[in-house]
Formats: sequence, structure tokens, C-alpha cells
Amino acid sequence: MLLTAGRLSKVLQLTLAVIKPDAVAHPLMMEALHQRILDNKFVVVRCKDLVWRKQDSERFYAEHSGRFFYQRLVEFMSSGPMRAYILAREDAIRHWRELMGPTKVFRARYTSPESIRAQFGLTDTRNTTHGSDFSVDEWMEKEEPSFRSGRMHYDHQNQIHTLSS
Repeated sequence: MLLTAGRLSKVLQLTLAVIKPDAVAHPLMMEALHQRILDNKFVVVRCKDLVWRKQDSERFYAEHSGRFFYQRLVEFMSSGPMRAYILAREDAIRHWRELMGPTKVFRARYTSPESIRAQFGLTDTRNTTHGSDFSVDEWMEKEEPSFRSGRMHYDHQNQIHTLSS
């Protein structure tokens, strides 16, 4: 069965969503997280499994270099496979941040108990998800209008939304 989306009224915004190694190591958790993304009306524009070398993690988290948690974060993010999503929806960045919850798992459990980090996070480093702003001009110009018009379907095998012919 193909799931289709209705026409969306506003311009779609993109966000980067990374599922960290602690969650990717558990297939049932990955399945639950993927379903949470879909249940929260995100369009899965791209989905890619990846493994970072230490240098990749250092480059990605360079803004945190020198902070007390930097080395621990770099080591963890290069410790195993991750899944990266490019998600779209109206106000995607804000919605993804709300769905993730606070970075600190203890705080998330008390202030946002329904959030991903509250329900699945283990520590402030092993907190299941990462989110970042994401902007791609070409996608906005060529694909976004088609996704917004509802001319898409969900491909269960590849776990992404694709444009309908």
C-alpha cells in the first residue's frame, strides 16, 4: 500500500536528522524511531546509513572543539553505524527539535517525557538523535513544489518518500 500526502499549504523546510549509533544498534528501536518520524508528518526526502571515521566526527562537531564533551562525542559518533535523514515539512527544524527533546536526557525525561530523547536516550552523549538546520537551494527550486503539491508516495522498501510520476 502506498501512502500519499495531501497538498501542503506552506513552503517545506528541510532539517538534518541523525539517528546515533546507540539507537541504530537496536533494530526495534530504529523501527520505532522511523515510525515516530512518519507519525509526526515528516516527509523523508533522503535516508542514508553511514559510518563515520574519527576525522569525520571531528569535522562535523568542530564548533564544539575544546569543550569538555568534545572528545567523548567524537569517539561515540564514530563508534558504529548511524542513519541520516533529510526531513521536510512545514517548520521542520522546530518540529524536529521538539520531537527530539532537550539534549540532556535527565531534563528531557522531566520536561518533555514524550520526546525521543526522554524515551530512548541513555546519557547526554548517547541521546539517540542529532538535529541540524539544512538548506539546499536546488531542492527548494526543483523538488519542494512537487512534494508540497502532494505528488509523492511513501516507498516502504527504501523507507523514503518519492515523487510520483
